[in-house]
Parts: sequence; structure tokens; C-alpha cells
Amino acid sequence: SRPSLASVCSAFLPSLRMAGQAIASLCGVCGSLVVILVLFSWSSLSGIEMALRYNKVLNTIDPVVLDTPGLKFVGPFSTLIRYPKTLQTLAYNSDDRDLLDGRTRDGLPLILGVTFQYQLQARNLYKLYTSYEQQVGSYTNLFRLVGIHIVTEAATNYTAYEFFSEKQRIASKMQAKLDEYFKTNLFADVSSLQINEDDLPEAFDSTIKLAATTKQKRIQMEQQKEAKKVEFQTAINVAGAQANVTIQNAMGEVHQIYAQGRADAAIISTYVDAEIGAYGAVRDAMNSSPGETLEFIWYDSLGGGGVGSSAMQGNDVNMLVGVNPSAYISQK
Repeated sequence: SRPSLASVCSAFLPSLRMAGQAIASLCGVCGSLVVILVLFSWSSLSGIEMALRYNKVLNTIDPVVLDTPGLKFVGPFSTLIRYPKTLQTLAYNSDDRDLLDGRTRDGLPLILGVTFQYQLQARNLYKLYTSYEQQVGSYTNLFRLVGIHIVTEAATNYTAYEFFSEKQRIASKMQAKLDEYFKTNLFADVSSLQINEDDLPEAFDSTIKLAATTKQKRIQMEQQKEAKKVEFQTAINVAGAQANVTIQNAMGEVHQIYAQGRADAAIISTYVDAEIGAYGAVRDAMNSSPGETLEFIWYDSLGGGGVGSSAMQGNDVNMLVGVNPSAYISQK
């Protein structure tokens, strides 16, 4: 007899139930796996970073540069290779024991300590990775080696004295050479460079310091000489002014003496003219001879007469007749 449909279904029902449970479990696992993959497909990028997306399964790099901060969907089995957006410093100094050995244009040995700042070009980040990145970050070793070559080669263009006296100008020239090469070949910009150490042979340093000291003393002496010139010229100007004052005072005194002399001469002339006129009037009134007139003048002078005498004095006039005018007469 043939089995009934009910008996067949009852025989397969446990198997169907087990298959359904297995399918449900598989769907749950797949869903969980999808959720996990979606959760791990996101990555954040800070404001000082830029990145390239790397697929670990396919071993490929997306050429699109991510340079805006925020949460990024990179996809499953992918990660971000991060690079700095800010200025980076590369230093050759005694702390890291990587001072640069070079020579000046005049052949003297030179130990250089140099620091320069560079910034990666975001637009060329993919080229940087594909050209120089054997491992992430290995470009910095290349930058260091290229920097050594360019700086030491540039040092040979300058003399030892130029390193002593024009260090800033040399640093600017080195920065320009580095920037030109890095822009063209290494996809970075070099914005500044500092020469922190420039050790030359001790004998040269001693000679340069002595020369600098001598030069400073010479400059001081020249300044003192110029100051003395100004001082002496001021003294000359003051002496000239004082001489002019003395000459003006002397000329004033001369004019004063001349004026006083002319005034005195005019007074004496007027006085003499008045005396002559007065004695002439007396001669005419007395009808005296010239000799008698002279005797009168002499006796009048002894008595204080004349034009210059004052009539208010009230002195009596004594006249002696027949006395020799040359005789001295004392009156008590």
C-alpha cells in the first residue's frame, strides 16, 4: 500500500524545521557581519591631516586625496593612510648627531647645523605615495638625504668670511634651492631655513674675531674723530662769534672816542673863538697895544677871568701894573 501524504509530511517536518532554523541563523550571522562591516567602514580625519584610501583586499590606492576634516566612509576592508597638512621641521643638529660636514668656497672645513620647514602638497600626495613610499612615512628619509646633498653643495658657493658675516643671506639662498628642488621632484614646499651652527676651524675663528674687534675699534675711533671734528668746528664757530663781538665792541669804542674827540674839539674851538672875540673887544675898548693886550690876558688868566669864569664867584680882581709877567707872585 502507498503511504499517505500526511505520513510523508510528518516524516519530513523535523528536517524542514531544522533547515529553517539553519537559514534563520545564517541570515542573522550575515546581518551581523554586514552591520560590523558597515560600522568599521567609517574613519575620522582631523583638521591637521590629509589621507589616501587604501584597499587591503585589492592592495590599491584611491588617487583622490581626502583633506577635509570629519567622518569619512572608506568602505569595508579599507583604511586611511594619513599625512600631515601642517609645516614639518627637518633638523640636522648635534642633538641627533647628524651635523653636516662640508667645505667653504675657499676650502676650509665647515660643520653645519641646519633646520628647515616643509609642507607636503595636497594636490600631489598620490604622486608622493606612488613615487617614494615603500613604507608609510619613508619619504622623510628621502627628504633628509636630499636636504644633506643640497645644503652641503650650496655651502661650497660661499667663503668662510661670508658664513661669519652674512649668515642670513646664505640661509635665504639655501632655502630657495631646497624649495625649487622639493617643488619639482618631491612634491613639497620649503618655506624657511635656519643656520643654527656653522663651526669653522679654530684658527680662522680666532682671526675673524680679532679682525672684527679691530674693525669695531676702528669704527669707534672714526666716530670719536668725527665727534672731535664737530667739537672743534663748534669751538671755531664760537671763537669766530666772540671775535665778531670783540670787533664790534672795539668799533663802538672807536666811534665813541671819535665822537667825544670831535665834541671836545668843537667845544675848545668855540671857547677859543669866544676868548678871541672877548679879548679883541677889550683891546678895542681900551685902545691898547698888542703888548698891553697880552699883559692883560695874562693877568686876567691869573685872576680866573675869561669867558670860562663865572661872574657870580664874587672874587675881587687885582691888577698889578709894571710887574714882569714872568715873575711868580704868592698871595697869602
